[in-house]
Amino acid sequence: HRIYASCGEGFIDTFTQLDADHYSSEGALETRAGARTSLLASDSLFVAVPQHAGSPAEIRCYRLDRIAKE
Repeated sequence: HRIYASCGEGFIDTFTQLDADHYSSEGALETRAGARTSLLASDSLFVAVPQHAGSPAEIRCYRLDRIAKE
């Protein structure tokens, strides 16, 4: 009953479903601007983070149980 959104703004936004028509924002976890491609697999969220200002491109792995607590 959670939604994880990586839309390229530099955050993973997390929402919890309250009922069929209502959701609550649970906050945002910082990534990097441009990081929008993600894959939800089992208990992990993988996010492709692009190269930026001398930092290399990378794939970040976030455990869902840790995202929910941040």
